[in-house]
Amino acid sequence: MSSLNIFSNFDEVSVHFSSCIGSKVLGRDGVSLGKVCDLFVDYEDLYPLVIAIQYKRNGQLFYANWESVENFSYHEIKIKNDAPEGQSRTFPKQENEKSITSILANQFTEAIEYPPIGKIVLDRQIVDTSGKKVVRVNDIQLIKVGQHLRVTHAEIGVRSMIRRLGYEKLVDKTISLFRPNSHYLKKSQLINWKYVHAIPSRNIHKNVKLNLSNDDIKSIHPADLADILEDLDSFGRETIFSKLDLQTKADTLTEIDEEILPSLINEDNLDEAAKIIEEMDADDAVDVLHELDERKAQLIIENIKDSEQKEEVRELLEYEANVAGGIMSNEYFEIDIEDTKNSILERIPKVFDEVETVNDLYIVDKEYQFLGMLTLGELLSYSDNVNIRDVMQEQDIISLGPDAHWKDVAEYMNKYNLFNIPIIENGELLGVVSVDDILPYLLNEKS
Repeated sequence: MSSLNIFSNFDEVSVHFSSCIGSKVLGRDGVSLGKVCDLFVDYEDLYPLVIAIQYKRNGQLFYANWESVENFSYHEIKIKNDAPEGQSRTFPKQENEKSITSILANQFTEAIEYPPIGKIVLDRQIVDTSGKKVVRVNDIQLIKVGQHLRVTHAEIGVRSMIRRLGYEKLVDKTISLFRPNSHYLKKSQLINWKYVHAIPSRNIHKNVKLNLSNDDIKSIHPADLADILEDLDSFGRETIFSKLDLQTKADTLTEIDEEILPSLINEDNLDEAAKIIEEMDADDAVDVLHELDERKAQLIIENIKDSEQKEEVRELLEYEANVAGGIMSNEYFEIDIEDTKNSILERIPKVFDEVETVNDLYIVDKEYQFLGMLTLGELLSYSDNVNIRDVMQEQDIISLGPDAHWKDVAEYMNKYNLFNIPIIENGELLGVVSVDDILPYLLNEKS
């Protein structure tokens, strides 16, 4: 590239993508080559370097490598006379090894060619993996670095939209007259490029494959990931969900909105759906199955390979979704009446991830007849290796039947200051309802 400053007619440090669109592209002799319609960047960089200018002439798309640019401004971009001109909607992928890559770089590991950057993110939904939300990008911010341009931020918000419409100067001037200290004038809404996760579109060229197997999405908490999926359009939602591992799918489905959930359970792959259900706690699995039509739910259950899980799910499905039997978990910390303090403490690490809670210990016989209970705190208060038979509580235990409405469960929990309540029928301990099982109903997420 020439040692002359190609930004000699451009004083600003930052460059707005939207302001480049429509700029004239000229050869050195002043011949018009077309108008800028997009930019090609090296996605493998943490902050991608602009590697080519894409422009349109007579309805066709061309590009010139950045090394061919002699002068850059919003008004016009001059290209060397002898510069080669490419003609394509995409740009050959850069094969240079990079020591630092971005989220988008991970998404292009299988790509043969790069798409133009505007095609990927402008006016499209992206996931801000820092803010853990879905946003729509109105503009892209770049900065001058020597003789080059690098992408640094995606821009969202009102101001970037007004710029796109061509009214930024007019609106800025008007606001500065009446509200010179307006927050609008001082700060743009920017997302650091390293947190930008693009969502594939149906319109992306066949040689461009966005790989969504990276850990940036998987590391997001299931509740946040559920919110993200709910905000995406159906294509983006299904694309991201399909790339998650089974456990992440299971954890996310337990948090997803009931209106969205059926679209993520694919009846064309019931074996996959059954595997997801197997990764869930039985009560969470039942909550999911309750949101599906009965036929689809039964087909999924039939495909469950884990016989114990299948039986537990079927038992819980016998109850309505809004009663104690449909809400409870049948994975509680069960204790034998002959257990001792030491034997229970030895078991806790083994069952901690498998039961609803270890704070309450439920004593049952071999037929699961309820004999009594004890809190972990009470057990720890004994200095000796006591026998459960001698210290368990047998009288005045608050419990409910499986047909109790969730409102009754909530009232009992509130009245008696309980975090968990046993569900008993004919003396048999069927399961336990915890306060987190009731919260969705109290928050009006369910009726």
